Amino acid sequence: MNYEISNYFFPDFRYPFCYLARFLQADNLFTILLKDGNVTHFKPANVPDFRNWLTHHKVEDIKESIRKDHELIKEN
Repeated sequence: MNYEISNYFFPDFRYPFCYLARFLQADNLFTILLKDGNVTHFKPANVPDFRNWLTHHKVEDIKESIRKDHELIKEN
């Protein structure tokens, strides 16, 4: 890892974590919903580091949320 995971900004990404609401990852492309309702896309040089940075800052992974909701429905 070439950055501090607690950094406010991820290298080469223009938004601080506090502006981010949710993300969706498709291979090396991240589609990110900003808290103001806008959407941005980002292809990080290091995909695992970027994903870790997002999850460390509790940015919601849309796929994980859907998976959890589906499991709850199955249980009931």
